[in-house]
Amino acid sequence: MTGFVSSALFVYTDDTKSLIEPVQNNSLGTRITPVAFEALTQTPQKHLEEVGHVVVAGPLDVIKEIMRLAMEHHFSIGIIPTERQKHLIRLYDLPRNTSAAIELALRQDGPRIDLILCNGQIMLFKAAIGRIPFLDATITTSWFRLVTIALKKFIGFRLYAFKFLTAGQQQINTATSGCLILNHSRASFASRLISNGHSFTDGMVSLVISAPTSIVEYAKLLIQALRSAERYKHLPSSIGYIKSSRIEIGSETPLDVIIDDKHTTHTPVHCETAAGAVRVNVGESLQADNRREKAAKEEIEVSNLPGGKELLRIIKQKRIPFFSYASEERFNDLFPALREDARLNSIYLVLMVLSTMLATVGLYLDSASVIIGAMLLAPLMNPIVSLSMGILRGNIGIFKNSIVKIVLGILIALFSSALISFLFPHSSITEEMLARMNPTLLDLGVAIISGIAAAYSKSFREVIQSLAGVAIAVALVPPLAVAGIGIGRWDFQWFYQAFLLFSTNLVGIIISATFTFRVLGYSAAVRSKRSLVVVFVFLVLISIPLYLSYNRIVTDRIFEQKVQQERFLVNEKYLIIRTASIFRRRDKRIILMEVLAREPLNRADLNTFKKKIQANFDQKLVILINTHYIP
Repeated sequence: MTGFVSSALFVYTDDTKSLIEPVQNNSLGTRITPVAFEALTQTPQKHLEEVGHVVVAGPLDVIKEIMRLAMEHHFSIGIIPTERQKHLIRLYDLPRNTSAAIELALRQDGPRIDLILCNGQIMLFKAAIGRIPFLDATITTSWFRLVTIALKKFIGFRLYAFKFLTAGQQQINTATSGCLILNHSRASFASRLISNGHSFTDGMVSLVISAPTSIVEYAKLLIQALRSAERYKHLPSSIGYIKSSRIEIGSETPLDVIIDDKHTTHTPVHCETAAGAVRVNVGESLQADNRREKAAKEEIEVSNLPGGKELLRIIKQKRIPFFSYASEERFNDLFPALREDARLNSIYLVLMVLSTMLATVGLYLDSASVIIGAMLLAPLMNPIVSLSMGILRGNIGIFKNSIVKIVLGILIALFSSALISFLFPHSSITEEMLARMNPTLLDLGVAIISGIAAAYSKSFREVIQSLAGVAIAVALVPPLAVAGIGIGRWDFQWFYQAFLLFSTNLVGIIISATFTFRVLGYSAAVRSKRSLVVVFVFLVLISIPLYLSYNRIVTDRIFEQKVQQERFLVNEKYLIIRTASIFRRRDKRIILMEVLAREPLNRADLNTFKKKIQANFDQKLVILINTHYIP
């Protein structure tokens, strides 16, 4: 059975004087001696002599002073919160009802809890250093309020050089916008980030470190805050965590320290835990948690924080960039591979010849599987991705080597396919060839998406196998093979249409891969702007025929759908168009129709019908009609 103290000192302030009567008239048999807080602080030794338990009701500063006195005079504490002290109620799981709060405050089984001291000052809830983007917001904060807080704190947001030293003599040098020291709190966004939790009796200080290195990272952190109230299994990419019995916090620039929402000190800060410093009557749920708590070990999770050369670059910035910088490890992984991809070698030349010949044969055979095999074999994607990085970083060596390698690959492909076309001059035109002779804006969209995927796949080793899928999606060699067949047939229109598709793929990949590398943080800006402008000019020039081609195809499809099953009256004879398809051969536009008729059609009837169809188009058409007579 739970017992209660036989006597207690009740410390009140002007705001809580009304509680004297209900505390004295408790039904628990506890004798209460009321004393004003001002009187207690004037002569604490006199009032606290032989006092074993103190009940306090008042502002946070009053409660902290009572805790400080408890450390000196070794008495236990009961707290009666006011209606406005919601954080205090949540922290110690105190009842909101006054009668229940008095009953809890007079119990004699209060557990010993730790106190966190920041530069010698007691911290109950949290201490914020620098700018903490909404990490201290409660889980009950509305999404609108959370976004408002995030935008407000983003003004003037930057990272400062910090140094942390733990009790285990682990020193961490990093850059951070600020950090948050936490007590036992389940209600804040920051507390949900700590996978192993923290309690009143673990003898540890919990420190959450914020370091969004870009606007994108800041937005990502906000989205995670809005997502759910569940505890996270892993720390977000811009968050670090230190748990130690003592943490020294120093910053290159002196920063204010806000303890429990009140400015009280500045950096450097010495944080330590006074283990089991006081006995406080807390709620049932917290008593159960603390009974289960085992001795905690020091934890340091700072892999997500800036370090090394990245640290030097970040602390020089007056504000964070829009995109994050890539880590030094990712730089070291990617750049040697891209330099190697830009160099010309015999393997590249052999594979270009083989892949083009395979693609050309597949086109003549009208075999999609053979053409896909040629796409996988083709090595042309690698120097194009390297060229994108050369443009972004302004690396002349990678840029020149990539250009030479791409141009030579194009010439090899055109020559190889043209040679096969010369050897087989009478081979028929296939659907696979025709499919690569009408590029549109949709093909440019495919190239742009593929360029993004290629750059992303190159940047991360765990998805490098996805490059095969990118090669199939963008299909660089088959259009070149069709263009070479056009050369072999001495058909400029054929060559132009197929090479336009290849050029679309080439320009789309270069531009999208360049900006993808920029987004992934491989450069603070596009350094070779002149080269990028040239690529953009090509993009604009290519987009014009692509738009016209797309618009023409849309017009053709609308006409095809419109005329199908439509009845035409020709010389008092009804004709029904069953199917209609429009395609191009060289410079001619051809419409192939299947027409249903009940009566025989003569040449005059067909000429009249053709004139009605021609009236829908500005360009002269070749109209081919296949007539089916029905009873």
